[in-house]
Amino acid sequence: MKRWLFLLSFVLVQVAVFAQDKQRALFWNAGTHNTWERDFAYSPLLYQGVSFGFTLGYASVGEKKTDEVYLHFSRIPMQNAFEASMIGTHAQVMTYTFYKAAWLPEKFTLGWSNNNALSLRNFQDAQNFNPRFDFHTSFGPAARYQTFFGKAEQWRFSSQAHWQVIGFLFSASYVTSPPDPFLHEQSTFNAFWQSIRLFQPFQQQDLGILNQLFYQLSNGNEIGVGYRFNYTNLENAQRSQRSIGHYFFQLNFQL
Repeated sequence: MKRWLFLLSFVLVQVAVFAQDKQRALFWNAGTHNTWERDFAYSPLLYQGVSFGFTLGYASVGEKKTDEVYLHFSRIPMQNAFEASMIGTHAQVMTYTFYKAAWLPEKFTLGWSNNNALSLRNFQDAQNFNPRFDFHTSFGPAARYQTFFGKAEQWRFSSQAHWQVIGFLFSASYVTSPPDPFLHEQSTFNAFWQSIRLFQPFQQQDLGILNQLFYQLSNGNEIGVGYRFNYTNLENAQRSQRSIGHYFFQLNFQL
C-alpha cells in the first residue's frame, strides 16, 4: 500500500512540475465579420455582407513550443450588386504550432498551421441548386512576431500569418449540390474517396493574418482587441473564393 501511495505521489509531483513548465489559457472573442464570397458555378458576381461571429480557443505556451487552437463560426446574410440574397455559413478549426529556435531573433517564432474549413452557401433565389459547399483540410508554414511593452510589460502585441500549401478538398459538383460520384450507384465510402481532390500550392490558396493587442490584468488574465483576415481560393469542379475580415474583442483566461 505504501508503495502505491509513493508512486501516486511521484506521479502527481511530475504532473505539477510539467504544468508549471507551460502556461495554458482559454480564450473567447466576438465581433463583426465583413465577408465577400463568390461561387463561379452559380454566378460570377460577388456576394457581400456583415454579421456577428465568434471564436473559442485554447493556447499552451512552453519555453520552446507554443500550440494554439481556434474554433471560428459565423452565419452571414449577403447580397450581390442586384440585391439577390445568399446566406453564408462558415465553420473553421485552425491550429498553429510555433517553435523557438536559437538562430531566430527573440521576438520571432516559426512553425506550421492546419486549417479545416467549411463554407456552406444557400442562394435564396435558387430552386434545386442548394446548398453549395466546399470543405478543405490543409497544412502550411506559419510565422509569428510577438513583443511585450509598458512599465511592467503588461502590454502584449502579436502578429502571426499562415499560408496553406498542401492538403485535400471536398466540394459540390458543377451542377448539383452533392459531388458527382455520389450521383452514381456505389458505396458512400467509394463516392467520398472519388470526390477528394488534392489541395496544391498556387492552384488552391488559403492564407491569413492575425493581429492582436492585449493588456494583462492583475490576476494574470488578459483583455484585448484584434483583427483576423483570411482569404481562400479553391479550384475543383468549379472555382470558389471568399474573404473574411473579423474585428473582435477578446478575453483570455489563464488555467
